[in-house]
Amino acid sequence: MTDLATRLTTLGYLRLFLSLDNGELDTLWREPGIETALEVLVRDTRIGWEARFLAAEILWDKLPVYPPKSETALLAPLYVQALRHAEMANIWGMPGQLDGAAGRHLTALGLSAADRLALLLDDARPVRYVGSKEATFGNSYSYRVKDFAAFFIHNILGLPYILRDTPPERDVEIKRLRDRLRRG
Repeated sequence: MTDLATRLTTLGYLRLFLSLDNGELDTLWREPGIETALEVLVRDTRIGWEARFLAAEILWDKLPVYPPKSETALLAPLYVQALRHAEMANIWGMPGQLDGAAGRHLTALGLSAADRLALLLDDARPVRYVGSKEATFGNSYSYRVKDFAAFFIHNILGLPYILRDTPPERDVEIKRLRDRLRRG
């Protein structure tokens, strides 16, 4: 792992993006050559998903036009991997509302992301919100990785999405989505 990759994973999403002042992110961005270094890191498939995901999130945050269309196919599996390993739901938003930065970015990657997200429709691992009001509300739904995957697929494909209150009710909708995807 490179020094930059190690540094990014040590800082993590929370310190880079969710601190009150974004000081760590701004300090990093002011370093000479950082934009190029982050672009190289994102493309280096020998580096772990977390560092590459954080590098992509920084570029998405700091550059007005990111990513280039030529890189969406490279980023799609990276973002799906980040969702698969999600520990904090806040960055993905709330199913039913496309309000998390990482969730908006994943959705913007389009069909190449939708195909990979379909692989997460069986992933029942819980993803929790941190904080106060958002955490209380979001955690009351007991969201799982597959709930986020289904929501993002609906958005990418332009399908209507109805938020169901309980995991069993959402599982019925996820089964319908999975069947629809299989039919093409």
